Amino acid sequence: MTTLTFVLPRAGRVVFVVKQLSPVCRIAAHFAVNGHAGRNRIRFPGRGSKLQLDAGTYRITARTRAGQVVQRVTIVVVEAGTPTRDQIIAARAANVCSQAGGLAAASSSTGASNTSNPASSAPDAQSAGQPSASGPNEAVLASTVERVTRAAQPVVVALLALAILLLAVASLPRLALLDPRANELLARHRIEIAALGTASFVAVVIVLLLG
Repeated sequence: MTTLTFVLPRAGRVVFVVKQLSPVCRIAAHFAVNGHAGRNRIRFPGRGSKLQLDAGTYRITARTRAGQVVQRVTIVVVEAGTPTRDQIIAARAANVCSQAGGLAAASSSTGASNTSNPASSAPDAQSAGQPSASGPNEAVLASTVERVTRAAQPVVVALLALAILLLAVASLPRLALLDPRANELLARHRIEIAALGTASFVAVVIVLLLG
């Protein structure tokens, strides 16, 4: 039996999800308790519980109704005997869910204590009472921004070249072109060409600043 500890800023209901990480990936159980403000300690499995955990690695996550993580602990259940320290470390690192989803799982020690031989527990690198600070969504967002930035580089270069060309054409003196009609068009639309070149240049500067 394992003792789970968590801290609540105020009294409320806490939902626990027991997820098996190895040798299979599955939700093994879930249950809820009414916690009080301050430090809470509960037995897992609780008295009268019919929950039977097969040998393997499990992660127990406790969340408030608002979704705040107040405890996340990894436990190792063994069939019999007393496992060595190296065996416990290897078991905690086992995570077929991480392999299947391409996500890395990490665990370290906090305030959950083991009171019997069959299970050894250690919480993830998540402080009790604090929600998770990061996750895969942030990695996906960063990767997406990076891909968009790389894809936009040729466009920025082309836009800069267009701006230079338009400004150069707008600065040509009268009668600089061999074709009289081209000279007439240049004289008539010089201001519009210069404005378009300036707008293109400003757009390039804005993109570079945002990037």
